[in-house]
Formats: sequence, structure tokens, C-alpha cells
Amino acid sequence: ELLKQYPKIHFHVDAVQGLGKGIQDQIFNDRTDFAVFSGHKFHAPRGTGFIYARRGRRIAPLMNGGGQEKNQRSGTENLPGITAMSKAIRLVLGTEPAAIDKERQIKQLIMDHISQFDKVTIFSKNDATFAPHILCFAIKGVRGETIVHAFEKHDIYISTTSACSSKDHDESGTLNAMRVPDDIATSAVRISLGDHNTLDEAKQFVKVFDQLYEEFDNLS
Repeated sequence: ELLKQYPKIHFHVDAVQGLGKGIQDQIFNDRTDFAVFSGHKFHAPRGTGFIYARRGRRIAPLMNGGGQEKNQRSGTENLPGITAMSKAIRLVLGTEPAAIDKERQIKQLIMDHISQFDKVTIFSKNDATFAPHILCFAIKGVRGETIVHAFEKHDIYISTTSACSSKDHDESGTLNAMRVPDDIATSAVRISLGDHNTLDEAKQFVKVFDQLYEEFDNLS
């Protein structure tokens, strides 16, 4: 709404992992000038991706030369990667409604269970304002990496941070900006769901969670 007053400002959206998450209407609105997407986020080969540019907006070429890719990136085109990414886009958009519904069911099952525990803080919601496939929570007094490694022993893989910030060891930067206390922010972990996950896996997760929570509680 604010940008409508400033038509000369070019607005770029980092939508790297936005495809297939039911938020296309939010990304491709009248005021989005540019958006970038990464193929591996929707099961296309690594190293593929694409840029959306609104009609009339231009950017300087990444590489000059033969004028490939609409004069934006000259050089031999990665035809196998482009073809595979196009197929992946069609597949993910074709199954998007069903996948989102399943992810929300799995997310809700886990949220309903872990919310019963006193030391658990849940940062995610399960509505249209939050990504359907992400669940972030913390167990007060237990560092995030401790939680991650404990689940790994049961072949359940979660994370303390986003891939973009993992090398910076800044697990709680966003939560600190939200004024979340340090003893909770440093305990935050993230569950990332996909259309391949199942309710049975979620039920197994909560069983393991119960076991680990008791172990953590006994140590505190």
C-alpha cells in the first residue's frame, strides 16, 4: 500500500522458497517489480532458478555477449536444467492445494500436542498469515542444537536455523528482533514439512518428543 505512492521505486521480493506454498497472489501483485525463485526449493535441480520482472521493468544483464535469456544472461543455456525446472513448476502447482492441506493437517497435529507442555513456546500459527509448511518452536532451557541432535538419534531431522544464516551462527536474530527472551530464542528449532511427509510421521514425531521432553526435564 505504501509503495503505491512511489511508482518509481523498484520493489524486489525474495521469493526463493515461495512457489507451491499458496502465496502466489501475495507475490505477484500490482506492486511487485521483481521476484526471484530457486529451483531446488520446489524439487527442481540445484543451480536452477528464475527471475520474474514486471512488464516495463528492466535490469542490467548479469553477463553480456550473445544475448541469451532475453539479454539478461549471455552464454550457453542450461537446457536440461530449464526443462527440468519447468516440469517441476507444473508438478508443484498441480498438486499445491492438496499438498498445502496435508501440510496444515500435519502441522496442526504437532502443534496441538506440543502446546500442552509448559516449557514449549510456539512461534508459528496455522493460518493464512504463516507458511503452511514451517513450524518453529522452543523448549525453554534447552539449546536448539541439543534438541536437533536428540531428534537426529531417532532419524528425525529438524533445524535450528535457516540455510541462509546457518554459517553465521545467528540462530535467534529474528526472534531477538521480536523481543523474545534469549533463553527461549536460543532454544528455537524449525520443522520444515513437504508434500512427502505423512500424518503417521507426525505421530511418530510426537512420541519421540514426549520421550525427549521428559529427558530434558529430568536434566534441568
